Amino acid sequence: MENINIRPYKAGEASYVSFLQMKFYEQTYGFKAIFEHYLLTAMAEFISKPKGSQLWVVLDNEEIVGSIAIIRTDEHVAQLRWFLTNPNYQGKGIGRKLMDTAMQFCKAQEYTHVFLWTINTLNAARHLYERYGFEPTEKKSNTEWTGEILIEERWDLLL
Repeated sequence: MENINIRPYKAGEASYVSFLQMKFYEQTYGFKAIFEHYLLTAMAEFISKPKGSQLWVVLDNEEIVGSIAIIRTDEHVAQLRWFLTNPNYQGKGIGRKLMDTAMQFCKAQEYTHVFLWTINTLNAARHLYERYGFEPTEKKSNTEWTGEILIEERWDLLL
């Protein structure tokens, strides 16, 4: 863990973060290619409108092994996105460090409300969101990404 570093992304790394997300969700949950469209569309919008937003990557000896982003959606509202830690690095406190980084950024940007979307099967992430004060506020079914019924959950936090 001594070679672990969290820093803002550099040009070209946003695409790689999308790749890592797609790879993880495809291998773990059987997500289909339409999920990649969802990822890339949102990532392209973030890159074209970066004001008030940031994407961080976790590096282990220059290899990206995780990420998190805060995306401005309104003057005082942001969305937490692309939170992922390579399964080989989970349980080592990296997720907590990523959340700390993201929440510090939200406070510096003077956001008063942060929300995120997740799926109900991501228990470790859901536990971490709860630990940071997020609360589930909405649920909806999704059959587009896997062909099976997924339950998406919106979680909200007032700062």
